[in-house]
Amino acid sequence: MLPLSNKKMRLSDVAYHGLRNAIIKAELLPGLPIDEKNCMDMLGVGRTPLREALQRLAQEDLVLAVPQRGYFVSSTSASDFFQLQEFRLQAEVMAARMAAVRISSGQLDAFASLIEEARIGVEAERMDIEWHLGIDEQMHRLIAEASGNTYLAQALTRLYALSVRSLYVSRLPVALLFEDLKDMVEIHAALESRDPNIAEAAMRGHLRVSATNLIRSVEAPTRQVRAEVKK
Repeated sequence: MLPLSNKKMRLSDVAYHGLRNAIIKAELLPGLPIDEKNCMDMLGVGRTPLREALQRLAQEDLVLAVPQRGYFVSSTSASDFFQLQEFRLQAEVMAARMAAVRISSGQLDAFASLIEEARIGVEAERMDIEWHLGIDEQMHRLIAEASGNTYLAQALTRLYALSVRSLYVSRLPVALLFEDLKDMVEIHAALESRDPNIAEAAMRGHLRVSATNLIRSVEAPTRQVRAEVKK
């Protein structure tokens, strides 16, 4: 997902977000070699910004650098998603507990603004999955940054991308904000309370998704709790 901010990005950032989005959405499939010439043409960047982006993506395990052969999209599977979720749950809970103690008033205001943006989109019945995931990722990034731990924030950025990509590749359902908006409100209130225990409970509630719910099919395309990710 591209960042929601309109701030002008460097060319290496443009390349990074463009490739990251294509990999997460499985437009570039696992195991596929990265054609640098095609990527440069597609993204409108030169070789140096593209290489910088590929190095960042390699650090996040989204691409694999193979000596003498170039870059390849890293592999993933449905089982990876469940393992990632186990690890991510613990990391997100830790971030929420720390954020409850350390979050600033400015960060709480930013969270409230994000909730308002989400509410407007939900009322308008926006169905583009990229927008829903963009809001959700920004919420998790805000909480991770509010934890005050740079290493934790970096790890959670990586885990989020890997988790969502596993959903796309495995054709598992993705939660939309029709369900998650109330979770956002509860998490914001928990952080505002400055109580780590309440914040932990709110985050666990948000991330608790059973395997049965993940695999169930979706009958209606709108106003549903889940939407099937289509290739």
